[in-house]
Amino acid sequence: MTKEYVNGNLCVCDECLLDIKSKLKSKVEFPINSINNEPSDKSSDRESILRMIISKLSYDLDIWAKGPEYVKTKILTDMINHGQFTEDEIESVFKEFEYETTDYSYGFLQEHPELDVIDFDCAIIEKNYNFPVFGCDIPIVTGYCKVDVETLVCPDCGSEVQNIPENCTGGCALICPKCLNDRRDIFDIFDTTGLVRKGNPPHHGNWGTQVPEFIRTSTDYFGILHPFCKKSPRDDGKGVMCVSGVWIDDTGRVVLSLECAFCGAENVLKPFTKAGKIPLLDVSGAEWEIKSRLYELINAGENERVEFKSSMRWDYKENRPNKNLEGVIMKTISAFLNSSGGTLLIGVDDFGIAIGIEKDIKTLGGGKKNLDGFELQLTELVGRYLGKEHRKFFHVSFVPVDKKNICVIEIDKSPKPVFLEYAGKTEFVVRSGNSSQILNAKEQYEYIKMHWK
Repeated sequence: MTKEYVNGNLCVCDECLLDIKSKLKSKVEFPINSINNEPSDKSSDRESILRMIISKLSYDLDIWAKGPEYVKTKILTDMINHGQFTEDEIESVFKEFEYETTDYSYGFLQEHPELDVIDFDCAIIEKNYNFPVFGCDIPIVTGYCKVDVETLVCPDCGSEVQNIPENCTGGCALICPKCLNDRRDIFDIFDTTGLVRKGNPPHHGNWGTQVPEFIRTSTDYFGILHPFCKKSPRDDGKGVMCVSGVWIDDTGRVVLSLECAFCGAENVLKPFTKAGKIPLLDVSGAEWEIKSRLYELINAGENERVEFKSSMRWDYKENRPNKNLEGVIMKTISAFLNSSGGTLLIGVDDFGIAIGIEKDIKTLGGGKKNLDGFELQLTELVGRYLGKEHRKFFHVSFVPVDKKNICVIEIDKSPKPVFLEYAGKTEFVVRSGNSSQILNAKEQYEYIKMHWK
């Protein structure tokens, strides 16, 4: 059984998967339950359970590394041998989530060595399967989860939050899904404090549904109201927002931190500056020049916490797409996860010159030739080669530098060792100075023992 708790929070759990694999091996029948965890003879409930089983088995087998045909054959063989579901039922699930792609899996590339690079006009199509990811909710309500799930009450909104991995932040702290979903547009959405088990926790949400309301501006003051203030003495029920801090964000905006004088609700204003400069209003006529933090990272060069990569898919040396570069990016991310975290900049060469990710974006398939497509591809790679449970530990943003888009990846330290599964190998990578180093078995053991006490 694979369960891992950090500060009492369940961050990793594979118990439902292990139960499924155990039933397959011992040929114990899978219970067909409704969402009320009651036995059901409805075909829709049978189909839902089958989808969940196949999805969890496919992600466990790593459909991208081993190839969809291998995964399909393995699941078909094991489930037909189990005997509860017919071949037609199993085939229908694969057919439901089948799609055609030229973004080949590693298993497919092994079968087709002529496709060692991306070919824009290639006529060879791979059939893959985009199964939905089942979290903890369906296994819990259908009785497939055997964990005694603890339920806590969010001190901010009063709703219940279950102590399960999908409700954990990057720092393995619980966070209330209602606060996270209802309040979108604030700076602390990746805050790792979450729900603290003792004492009064800090607020972990944001106020995206309560956008600050401008009521007046003038030469020497401005007024901003906080809608829906629960402690306002005003007749209109609104609070007064006061400036509580100021800083510069990565895109060159002056960020004003706001706090309601009555209830303490926080928000921010992010005004853009003209040409990245703010005039100092005195007789000197001087200007305060604003530069993104990214300039500081680039100028400081690579180190134990910062790495530059020219691209994720475009090979500048050979002037062509090269899918092997994805493995290099994953190696760096896994090294940061296994060390103290860090920042990976894609679109910056070894000399600290911003060359952008525009050529990478052009290699993306279909309607994904944009920043969203780039981030989606990056997220898929992390799930494929490092494990989907590690997606929560890295945060992606795009910052323009000299009219070129740089991908900024902020990576947290992982609460457990992370292994890179790539090109048929399993590797353990750490940061050593300004490079990523693969450790052998003995080195892994000593490093893990010292790094995760």
